[in-house]
Amino acid sequence: MKTTIKISIIALFASAVFAMTACKEEKKAEETDTTIPVKIISSSALSQAQAVETSGLLASENEAHLSFKIGGIINSVLVKEGDRVRKGQLLATLNTTEIAAQMAQAEENFLKAKRDAQRTQNLYRDSVNTKEQLENSQTSLAVAEKQLEIVRFNLSQAKIVSTTDGVVIQKLQNAGEQVQGGAPVLFVSSTSQKDWVIKCGLTDKDWAKLKGGEKAEIIFDAYPQTFSGSVKSLSQGSDVVSGLYQAEIRLDKQDAKMASGLFAKVSIYPKEKTSMVSIPVDALIEGENDTAFVFVADGSKAHKKQVKIAFLEGDKAFILSGVDAGAKVIREGSAYLAEGSDIKIIQ
Repeated sequence: MKTTIKISIIALFASAVFAMTACKEEKKAEETDTTIPVKIISSSALSQAQAVETSGLLASENEAHLSFKIGGIINSVLVKEGDRVRKGQLLATLNTTEIAAQMAQAEENFLKAKRDAQRTQNLYRDSVNTKEQLENSQTSLAVAEKQLEIVRFNLSQAKIVSTTDGVVIQKLQNAGEQVQGGAPVLFVSSTSQKDWVIKCGLTDKDWAKLKGGEKAEIIFDAYPQTFSGSVKSLSQGSDVVSGLYQAEIRLDKQDAKMASGLFAKVSIYPKEKTSMVSIPVDALIEGENDTAFVFVADGSKAHKKQVKIAFLEGDKAFILSGVDAGAKVIREGSAYLAEGSDIKIIQ
């Protein structure tokens, strides 16, 4: 009886030891399983134009900072800011007292030179004066005539007229002020729908992608909708201050109310398309500027690849280099991966 009890105890102890050993072996097997489950997606090849992104201010193609040609005292400014004006409308005048006196003086000088020339010609005909004296008198007459033309022209420029149908954006001077010739007095802008352009700056890299005439999408902070346009002109030299190349984007005809100075974001689409690869944005890791990393599945291994990003659009990233079309890009589980990690692809 005692022997039977002893054998049962030994068997029970052996069973317990076996169970503990099996449990440890199972736990050990679980701890050594380093395979990481991931989900993949195949990258897609496409040919697409990379949009050039920029911003600028709305302006009229026909706008001008109007000024007097000559200096003087402003006699009157006949408009105020916000007034609508017509092409050819008188906007401001100078006090012409001084220029009128100069006009009278020039007329008297011309008449005197004309009389002297006539007298010299008569004396030359009578062989009293020499040919040189005749030629000098004729030269003096021509000079006096040109001086009279200059003063007449300056007198006609002692007023400012509108160069376009539009609106007065800014009044820079007032009546009674002394102004120098060429100093802006009024800023007038056209309000015609066909004259609106967005003036923006481009980097040399973006400037080189454009030829002119490219389609553009415009978004104004003031409006929710997207407007269309096209590249009207590209400068052939950079701005000395900003280093950017100026571009003008003509706004297509629209019904929205526009005003000079509205801020706009512009996307320009070059005519030449670029070969790229499309992958989900969530497949990117460690992004900085236009570079990032992705993991690519190669059999049961994960390999880390550096990629160059062209641009992001929605939930897709467009890649210029780093991965080929058809590559098995890991889109889920990449946060737990390192170069050469063992992976298990799941659906």
